[in-house]
Amino acid sequence: MDFKSTNLDISSAPQYGMHVLYFKFKGRFSRAASIEGARAWSEEMESSNNSYTFVWDCTDMNGFDPSARKQWYQSLKLYKRRITEVTVIADSFLIRGAARVMLEYFGLKSHIVKSLEDIMVSK
Repeated sequence: MDFKSTNLDISSAPQYGMHVLYFKFKGRFSRAASIEGARAWSEEMESSNNSYTFVWDCTDMNGFDPSARKQWYQSLKLYKRRITEVTVIADSFLIRGAARVMLEYFGLKSHIVKSLEDIMVSK
């Protein structure tokens, strides 16, 4: 998978394991970015029967619009049984907290870390 936009890039990330999607959030995550991004990863989910691990790299994210959550929530709800876990990378306390609430709401297994280097330490 290879999706690129102003505020979000999504790619396959075999360096983290099989069936891993790496999300790179950039700047402010808007409703439009959420709609485009959710559509892209939903198409990936539809193209196979695999379960996926997500890595949400929010280190370059500086905030999000509350309206961005709606589309993201709809897609998470639809595919939550096929998402094995989500690792969130964010140095912002606010972004880590919002991600934690979202993932707990859906009952998704998660690891939340402050930096990319912390991924291996957390597992």
